[in-house]
Amino acid sequence: MSLYLVATPLGNLEDLSARARRILGEAKAVYCEDTRRTRGLMSHLGLSTPLVRYEDHDARAVEKLVDRLVRGEDIALVSDAGTPVLSDPGLKAVQAARAARVPVVSVPGPCAAAAAAAASGLPCDSFVFLGFLPRGEGKRRKILAEAATLEKTLIVYESPYRILDLLGDAEAALGPTAQAALCRELTKLHEEWLTGTAAEVRAALAAKPEILGEFVACFHPSPRPEAAP
Repeated sequence: MSLYLVATPLGNLEDLSARARRILGEAKAVYCEDTRRTRGLMSHLGLSTPLVRYEDHDARAVEKLVDRLVRGEDIALVSDAGTPVLSDPGLKAVQAARAARVPVVSVPGPCAAAAAAAASGLPCDSFVFLGFLPRGEGKRRKILAEAATLEKTLIVYESPYRILDLLGDAEAALGPTAQAALCRELTKLHEEWLTGTAAEVRAALAAKPEILGEFVACFHPSPRPEAAP
């Protein structure tokens, strides 16, 4: 009996590991955010493992999941894309499984934060992952300003509806020379990067006729170093 946290593709289905495919096929059930989304992945893989919708805030759902684990079943847990628990559901299940002394096994794979940090061009020997920030402007700016004191690259997830606000908050909280690297639709067909200062990236994005897709924003409070001659 084990709870397997299985990382699934952000967009490119080729990113699913052979181990992840095996676990999804061998598990007694796959618990997921959206059965429709996960069913598409399972169909692509040719797997018919039963799917169960999972919500972290549903205590009864967590209890049922752990009951199955305690009875000796292997259960896989996935999010819609990327690694479960990291700004996605799964924490309550992991905590409950640990409390029941059930092994929790991470099956690593795609993670938007790590993928974006690596390709951002910003220092990523260490970075601060902030996930999704609060909707209130004041709270967002306070979190960004406090995190910036660590002088690390900051990684933030954002929707297309608030990305311009986030870039404006980053400029206000980190300063006009702070570096930014913004990725849209990471690993997908229309992946796009914008880099520069937060103000430059915001202006470039605002000039587009339409803003679509999911974003990973990377910021660093230090100015961009001068290019070597």
